[in-house]
Amino acid sequence: MLLAPRDQMVAHVNSALAAVTLAPRLTRHNGADWHLHAVADDRPLPERILIETTMALIDVIRAEEGSRITVCADADCAAIALDLSRNRSKRYCSTTCANRNAVAAYRARQAAG
Repeated sequence: MLLAPRDQMVAHVNSALAAVTLAPRLTRHNGADWHLHAVADDRPLPERILIETTMALIDVIRAEEGSRITVCADADCAAIALDLSRNRSKRYCSTTCANRNAVAAYRARQAAG
């Protein structure tokens, strides 16, 4: 769903929204300002994660920003990388993956030179 083209992402979002009973409400807690919760807090965690992710994807779809969601560029990682950088240059899911690749590239340059 996260890496699907825009129109397919819409189909996944609509399917996820239709699969659960939504109970949208504004709430604030833990120091966070008012924000939307789409399902009740007592729903199973996988359902809550699915719907919260789906709600975030609605904004991605509306803003046509799906290209900001990619797979981490680390060959040993399959995590999602979300690029919120201004110049769209983020390639890794975390600083751990970015640092591991930077060190490997440095070592390869040192060995070659």
